Amino acid sequence: MRGTAYSTTPKPNALKTFDVQRLIRKSIMSTLSIGAPADFNYDQLLRDHLDKVFNERNACRRLNALTELYNDDAIVVDPDGTRVGHQAISQLVDDVLQRFPDNFSFTVTRSGMGLGGVGYLPWQLGPSGGPAMVTGVDVAHIRAGRIQAIYVLIDTATS
Repeated sequence: MRGTAYSTTPKPNALKTFDVQRLIRKSIMSTLSIGAPADFNYDQLLRDHLDKVFNERNACRRLNALTELYNDDAIVVDPDGTRVGHQAISQLVDDVLQRFPDNFSFTVTRSGMGLGGVGYLPWQLGPSGGPAMVTGVDVAHIRAGRIQAIYVLIDTATS
């Protein structure tokens, strides 16, 4: 009768997976230590991001807000791609706002929350006082008290 031999030596892929997981944990832990202090106001920063950047139709005022709220090398990731830096993010906002009438704006649907340098803010887009045409959530990575990355998650059920 033949038995099955089991090796105690890990497979090469298992080592790679373990190393990747270790690196991800290390990256997350470093983010937690430098992202934002425990009493950081995620809600205010993310509301400012929505109002002063994504609702701002004047490019000059928008760039000033980007400089105030975002790190220089910040990124925005949405279903259409990734934008890096203030100019590219401002151009993205221009492109988004041009798709909708002037009376459309982003509004907050619930307070933003965060922990350890990561925050989120639920929002909707639609006419003032009217029904939402699009809903979603912005997930933010905060570094040194400013936005380093925004990941735009769009609820496909409403869009």
